Amino acid sequence: MKYKEYLRQRQELSDKAQALINEGKTEEAEAVMNDITALDQRYEESCKQQANLAALNGAAKSRANSVLGSTGEPGMQDGQMTEPEVEDFRSEAYLNAWVNKMQGRKLTQAEADTIRMVNEAFTHTTGNTGEVIPETVTKGIWKEVEDMYPFYADVAKTNVTGTLTMVIGDTSTDAKWYEEATVTEDGKETFTTLTLNGCELARAITVSWKLKKMARAEFLPYIQRRMAEKMGAACGYGVTHGAGVVTGNPSEPKGIVTAIEAEKDAPRVVKYKTGALAWKNITEARKKIKSGYTAGLAVYANSNTIWGEIASCVDGMGRPLFMAGTGAGGVGHITGLAVKEDGSMKDGEILIGNANRGYTVNVNEGISMQTEDHVKERTTDYAAYTILDGAPVTLNAFALLKAEAAEVRA
Repeated sequence: MKYKEYLRQRQELSDKAQALINEGKTEEAEAVMNDITALDQRYEESCKQQANLAALNGAAKSRANSVLGSTGEPGMQDGQMTEPEVEDFRSEAYLNAWVNKMQGRKLTQAEADTIRMVNEAFTHTTGNTGEVIPETVTKGIWKEVEDMYPFYADVAKTNVTGTLTMVIGDTSTDAKWYEEATVTEDGKETFTTLTLNGCELARAITVSWKLKKMARAEFLPYIQRRMAEKMGAACGYGVTHGAGVVTGNPSEPKGIVTAIEAEKDAPRVVKYKTGALAWKNITEARKKIKSGYTAGLAVYANSNTIWGEIASCVDGMGRPLFMAGTGAGGVGHITGLAVKEDGSMKDGEILIGNANRGYTVNVNEGISMQTEDHVKERTTDYAAYTILDGAPVTLNAFALLKAEAAEVRA
């Protein structure tokens, strides 16, 4: 199976599964997702078989060359096959070729062919396209992004190319019990449509030529860490404070804090006095979250707010409510909820919510990277590019505590 054909079939199945999920047909969606898993397995097995066949053919050619002294046959050069093995961005061969190119090393013909073949399978949307980043490097970047910005880590994520439209429930009347002869009333359901288009995210880092010559074992973690710092800040900001689509400005994800504050009369915002966060403030915010979202609730705030406000919060008898410790999945917990340190939150903001059920992100296009050398400065720019979008699914899963300055009396 060719890689482009594999991608096409996988996308069709993903779209079908998403449509079934939107329609509430969970069993049918599960069956389609099983088909996706089976397709992945078939493709991986096909890659292994083609690689093994190429290796066997290469061994046969090499034995013939050792006897004849030269090949004289098309498709052979210096006793090696010129036809590249079938590779994709998850393969070790592509990882090696990509690292060599990023570090400015001269590529072998096989490496150049691997780079070309893998990237031909991807569709880029900018004129200045770069190389698709190997899967292991991409995972490393996103892992570090999620470690730095736990709200982004906790939100639900999909990987659908192009525009993703989801039908989500808005309000629903409750079910009732009836006598046997009573006619059932019609329930009232309202639905809204959530559309995720795609916001372009590009970040660049500059590395000296001397530093670029570091060993591969050091180069990969370095690139991952630096890119995670750059892209992580943008992703973290986007899902909490992104402006969404604003006329005249670049498109951004719609941040959860932005959406909460934009509601008429801001009913999910609870104000508290700076330096005096109280138990009643937390309970007031907690009761604003609709029942059904309890499993998965967490508290998100930056370091200043956690250690300056939350950590000093006490009950009516002066006993501390915050218990430090990483066992809760964050830096501690309060009222049974994990408190997670998220640098995208502003000073004084405390977000309580179920990120996985209340917010969603769709990654339209994976990370690609391009390099640009600067001879006079002896530096290289590494520019990473991706397309993603995010928006709240429901605000019923969230509440926001926000500090306000204490009154100053003369």
